[in-house]
Amino acid sequence: MPHPEGAAYNLFMPRRRVALTILLLGFVLVALPPASVLSRTRKPKSTEQGPHKPKLRLMASPCVGYAPVDVVLTGELTGVDLHDPNLCHAAITWIRIDPGQSEQEGLRVREDPACLHPKEEVSVPTSFTKSYSLYHRGSYLFRLQVEGKDRSRIDSGFVKVQVLSLEDTGVQ
Repeated sequence: MPHPEGAAYNLFMPRRRVALTILLLGFVLVALPPASVLSRTRKPKSTEQGPHKPKLRLMASPCVGYAPVDVVLTGELTGVDLHDPNLCHAAITWIRIDPGQSEQEGLRVREDPACLHPKEEVSVPTSFTKSYSLYHRGSYLFRLQVEGKDRSRIDSGFVKVQVLSLEDTGVQ
């Protein structure tokens, strides 16, 4: 049965439907976030900042001084199980970057003690100390790394020690 509006209506109506469908599809695509956003998974805040996340804090004393400076570095490990066999006598690496050096060129001192006690006597050290004498002026960077037996590593942030000389004060 022909449409009462005539042949022109029958000719343009499918085009209007297609145009409306495309327009509606365009709005839907713009309104939806990209698939990459939908596929991201986030950790719950409780696990990101939980008490069981290991942290290694490094401190230097003094942070500034005139050459020669005897600096004492102290590392503090928190958020670990004190009876974790993986961290019992863990390997410790002290990294020292002298003025003008890159991190790859820095001095690395590795201490890798062996566990000589029975398995029932596991004990994880949480404090580490190292001292250096610094003779040349400039900024020195230090970092501490603790490595478990499974090769998992906990890194401290860098700590900066500034060594001054009498030349820096203008006194000769």
